[in-house]
This record gives sequence, structure tokens and C-alpha cells, in this order.
Amino acid sequence: MSTAIFEQLRPRLFALAFRMLGSHADAEDAVQDVWLRWQNTDAASLKDPVGWLVRVCSNLCLDVLKSARRRRENYVGNWLPEPWVNPFANDTEAALMDQDSLSQAYLMMLEKLSPPERIALVLHDVFDWDHTAIAEALGNQPNNARQILFRARRKMQDQGVSEQSKTATDMRGVAAVFPGEAGRAQRLKRDDLADFIAALQSGRADRIAALLSPDVMLQSDGGGKASVNLNILFGMDHVARFFAGVWRKNFATSDILIRESEADSWVLFARDGVVHSAITFAVNNGSIDRVFVHRNPDKLAVFQSIDS
Repeated sequence: MSTAIFEQLRPRLFALAFRMLGSHADAEDAVQDVWLRWQNTDAASLKDPVGWLVRVCSNLCLDVLKSARRRRENYVGNWLPEPWVNPFANDTEAALMDQDSLSQAYLMMLEKLSPPERIALVLHDVFDWDHTAIAEALGNQPNNARQILFRARRKMQDQGVSEQSKTATDMRGVAAVFPGEAGRAQRLKRDDLADFIAALQSGRADRIAALLSPDVMLQSDGGGKASVNLNILFGMDHVARFFAGVWRKNFATSDILIRESEADSWVLFARDGVVHSAITFAVNNGSIDRVFVHRNPDKLAVFQSIDS
């Protein structure tokens, strides 16, 4: 019975750990550690086994985050979270997960929070935990948890104001910064991706610029294993000229695929069946205002099973 409880919750625990750590391998390790502790626990004595599992997973992630941040300080170039590819796509429990909060845009905003702030925000906004439950997970008092959550929300809002040059009125998650239909985050759908690909294939910076916000920002992650622009690019002109140049140098001879996950829509570039680059976008007011480019082969491994 205890095994059945854990296995039912495994997809949710994995998604929780991934939001905290931004890595499939680290998330899997955290969930495995939860499993080992679960095996040594009398599940029948627990009043709230689900809460126990989430708390243990959160605490393990807190420990990993402290060392992960030190590792990222030595990371070559910009660090981006791995693309989210749901390993439990056909699982009933997976349908309960808030997939929008697994997008590149949302995860990058979480990176600006301290580990306790990150835990508090995810537990509250994604898992709907109250301050008392969050305090228990963090090992403090409800008033402290409330202050931690307040600071987390304020930082998320401040990021929206500084990066998007507008005030975010709704403080709940990424919808405050990338408002879409019914308050949900926007991303490019398959038809929109086709428009971007067509503009890219034209090699014309003006056609690419027509799809971009004036304040668009581009971040690339090569991890020191692939060539990327080490500096963050800002502005329509810089980003459009970057894509026009990159197309001629790196992408013109590549196969192009579209992959739509629950969190993001991706344009993939492959040679000989191996994905070497992946691009996803966040959209505001109908224009692309965030671009995330992955070229680190370790992080692109999640796409290698795609049948091209």
C-alpha cells in the first residue's frame, strides 16, 4: 500500500524537484532519496502521507540548491534550466501538475529567489499550500513563512517590471509577467513557430524583427561545450541580426523539427538525427519578448529520442 501511495505521487514529486533544481537528473536523484526515506517510514502512522512526501522532497531540494548555486557560479556562460520533457506523459497523476510553471520563463524567474523563497512560492502557488504547511516544510513559524512568500512575490514582480518595462498587477506566478488568455502564460503555437521558421529561413533581419518585441531579450546556454553568444542580447535589432547571422552559419543545413511539450514549444535543429540546438520563446502582447537558446549537448539529451 505504501509503495502504491509513493508511485502515485512520483510524477508530482518529480515536477516539484524539477522546478527547484532545473535538472532532470537532479530531480530524479531527489525523488529517489525521498523513496529511500519513505521505505524506512511507517506510512500507516502518518496523518498526511502526501504532505510528508512533499515536505521531505522540498527539504532535500533545499540542500541540493545550496550546492547547485555554487556550481552555477563556475558555469561557462549563461545557465538555463533544462527543457522540461514530462517523463510521465501518460500518467493520470501527471495531469494534475501545473505545466505552465515548468516553462523556461517561469523557471528563470525562480532562479532569482533564495532557496526558501523558491520553495515557499512553488508550494503556495503550484501546490496551494497555506502558510502553516509551508512553515512546517521550511522549519519555521507561519509568520516567517508569510514574510518569505511576500519577498518571493515581490522579487517576481520586480523582475517583471525591470524586464518587461511594465507593472505587473497580478502577483500570482509567471502570469504576472507574461499575461495571456485567462491570465495564463503565452507561448508560440505550431502555426506561430512556422512563421518564425519562415522568417529565419529567409535570412532577413527585418522579417525576423517583425515578430519580436522592441524589448526582446535572448539568453543562450552552451555550457562551454558548444558555441553560443556568451552575453545576453537585448533589443529587437540585436536579436534579429543575431538570428539572421546564425541561420547562415549554423542552421541553414540543419533539419528543423517542432516539439510542443506541456510547458514550452520548441524549434529543434538537427544533423544526422542528433539535435544540436533548441529554441523556445515567451510572448507578450503578441510579440516574442524572451528567447531561450540551448546548445549544451547534455541538456539537449531530452530531445534525442524524437523521431525525426
